[in-house]
Amino acid sequence: MMYGNDDFVPVLLGTGVGAYNVARSLHEVYGVRSLALGRAALHETAHSAIVGVRAHRDFDSADAVVATLLKVAEEFPDRKLLLIPTIEYYTNVALDHREALEEHFIVPLVSRETADALIDKSAFYATCEKHQIPHPRSVIVPPAGAGEEPEIPDLPFSFPVIAKPSNTDIYPRLHFAGKEKVYLVDDAVELVSVLKRVNAGGYDDDMVVQEFIPGDETVMRVANTYSDRNGTMRSCSVGQVVMADHDPTMVGNNNAIISVDDPDLTASLRSLLDAIGYTGTANFDVMKDPRDGVSKVLEVNLRLGATAYYATAAGANIVPAIVEDRVYGRDPGDLVTTDSVLWINLPRWVSRIYTPKALRPQVKAAARRRTAHTLRYHPDLTAKRFITVMRIDLRYALSTFKYGRAGMNQ
Repeated sequence: MMYGNDDFVPVLLGTGVGAYNVARSLHEVYGVRSLALGRAALHETAHSAIVGVRAHRDFDSADAVVATLLKVAEEFPDRKLLLIPTIEYYTNVALDHREALEEHFIVPLVSRETADALIDKSAFYATCEKHQIPHPRSVIVPPAGAGEEPEIPDLPFSFPVIAKPSNTDIYPRLHFAGKEKVYLVDDAVELVSVLKRVNAGGYDDDMVVQEFIPGDETVMRVANTYSDRNGTMRSCSVGQVVMADHDPTMVGNNNAIISVDDPDLTASLRSLLDAIGYTGTANFDVMKDPRDGVSKVLEVNLRLGATAYYATAAGANIVPAIVEDRVYGRDPGDLVTTDSVLWINLPRWVSRIYTPKALRPQVKAAARRRTAHTLRYHPDLTAKRFITVMRIDLRYALSTFKYGRAGMNQ
């Protein structure tokens, strides 16, 4: 089967739900089939007619990724190649090897300098401070030397606190007992214990200790944006988290989102991105602080979020904006979503059980307008594909039953 169309070929780095989101978003508009490259063929992209997967076990090596991409370029000498990383690791590979890749690929990413001011959390909070973007108060704790105790500075906020790695490229690739994406810490003794555990697990970069914003899913928001090649934000979609993933190893991931109209947050993100001349897609984690009602930015990823199909469902299909802007050189248009629809990553009936009571009226109204599931794409649901998607749904449902907190108890 042909990849892309007569004009361009989408080449995706990653084979998970984020890659399927991009492939589906492109297929809906252009009817094209994407090529996805990754270390393993994951279930989210298996048996698909809209994305072909090539697995390369040596993709832990950046040099292997680049070498494979250059071979792919030789397959399509007469068409534009659009390179879209879907996870942090591949984003960094593309940034670090941009000069070699841009001889063959369109690479719609920021400069390495801008990336470094954003992807490292300590640098990101300094950037937010400079541009007066609301964010939680934070303290940076440098790594302890071998055999040394972590030094905890005086905190300008009280316990409990959040502790999380500043470097989100290295940390996800580490494996150790007791690893969590972020840590909720009750006191100074526990904080020292967490820092020791993370350091012993092989992480030797800064940790961020941050004020804890109280609340459940009702305070959690996400945003996905696209800024054109001239550094102007053109698309933005804000989502209210309905169901977070409560598996300790998956904290920060979401299983249900409703799109919402949040003009203040949209204005903050526009102010930040335009001020630094950002180009490409971005994914923000945000919390709406119940103490002052202000949406505060926690972090940014230099790519679309894995859950970004909620934006497409609400009317802002961000991926084609990249194609219009970078492939065809056309005006991608301006899109800010205001309609509320429901996006889910597991069976709808499971989300009903685990929706917090305070959000249920909004979720019901959004679901009546539209309910969307990234992997349930009718043109791609062959028998094998349908069974695969059902198995994925079952996996998420069982994980939710094991770790989740039922909305009826909240």
